[in-house]
Amino acid sequence: MSAAAVERASDERLDVTLVKLGGSLITDKTKPRTVAKEHLRRLAAEIAAGWSGNGLVIGHGRGSFGHPEARAAGLAGGTGGARTDQEADRMGIARTQSAAIDLHRLVVGSLVEAGVPAYSQLPSGFLVADDGEADGPPPAPLAAALREGLVPVTMGDVVVDRTRGASIASTEIVFEFLARALVPLGIEVRRAVWLGATAGVLDDAGRLVPRIDAANIGTASEAAGGSPAVDVTGGMEHRLSTAWALARRGVESLIIDGRRPGLLESVLRDADGEAESAGTLVRPGEVEDARQ
Repeated sequence: MSAAAVERASDERLDVTLVKLGGSLITDKTKPRTVAKEHLRRLAAEIAAGWSGNGLVIGHGRGSFGHPEARAAGLAGGTGGARTDQEADRMGIARTQSAAIDLHRLVVGSLVEAGVPAYSQLPSGFLVADDGEADGPPPAPLAAALREGLVPVTMGDVVVDRTRGASIASTEIVFEFLARALVPLGIEVRRAVWLGATAGVLDDAGRLVPRIDAANIGTASEAAGGSPAVDVTGGMEHRLSTAWALARRGVESLIIDGRRPGLLESVLRDADGEAESAGTLVRPGEVEDARQ
């Protein structure tokens, strides 16, 4: 479908769900380039079983694929990172993306094997950054894939940065970009499901925080902290920050334990049935006061 065809199709609204497979879930982040094969195969099968054919975008973290290389290259995600436009860093940029793509191939392959029409869409192909902030035109190829019934699969990637030369666009950054950039193409992100290796967002005592709203976002963010392994994108703290930003745009987020067999399939099949007890829920209606 051409860009013009996508624009014509934009009159027909399409609702989309975003699903992130956390790097700590599908890899062993303490061992370089180590895939958690059983988790990845099971999650791919659950997506195949739970997906109804509606709009779906899957993203995945890099886990033990690319974070060490990114650190060595001086790359960072989000604002405030160092410049990486010196010639000495170019191979570091290339090595970081190459490592991430190795995992990406495995994720896409697992989804296809499970029966999901997975369609690779690397962020470096549809966005750039400006001091760590994602920017770019509406991603027409990704939108066209959605309208053809494909399931775009994206990831945390190294992207060209107008200020730094290059920076990390985490899956969280990519999802937030898609939530706003797809709107002109008639595609609305309505829901995000985040899968990791914890029950959801935990408080200082290690207890699940079942709901996030304007009253507890500050304390929940402090408790979330970062990732205990090498992670240049900020771990759970970054995930929660993005879920909050999406909620302010009207997008519900559900942060759940990807280690629980059958949970992802159940959430995809019946959103309302699992939403109240599956993990940490951020509902758009509960953050309206925070917009003031």
